[in-house]
Amino acid sequence: MSESAGNGGREAVATEDDFSTEEPMGVEVERSGDTSVIRLSGEIDMLTTPALRAKVTEELAAGLTTLVLDMLAVEFLGSSGLALLVEALDESRNRGVVLRLVADSRPVSRPLQATGLTDLFEIHPTVEEALAA
Repeated sequence: MSESAGNGGREAVATEDDFSTEEPMGVEVERSGDTSVIRLSGEIDMLTTPALRAKVTEELAAGLTTLVLDMLAVEFLGSSGLALLVEALDESRNRGVVLRLVADSRPVSRPLQATGLTDLFEIHPTVEEALAA
């Protein structure tokens, strides 16, 4: 058995959980005319934010008038995800795109409320309401 500093001479053994094939975040995009809906699921954290940033930037550059982020299936929204939402809001305003959030679930609404970001965003309980607004 090889010894490693900090683990008392025990070898680190990878478990099946370390190699999970489950994606931490799902992203689906639906475009209709000049409106795009990005449906998110799973976790928005330091590891998943770069991919989401790329997708949001791509959609904002597509000449939209409205971008809806459907976050109803998001299970965790970390600080990097909150920062991304603020960046997306700034970029949408710069491009003349209306950004709406669908965020009627506790894992998303709670961090938005705790940070005072609910005042910045147009938030709706359903995608249908966001699209009709």
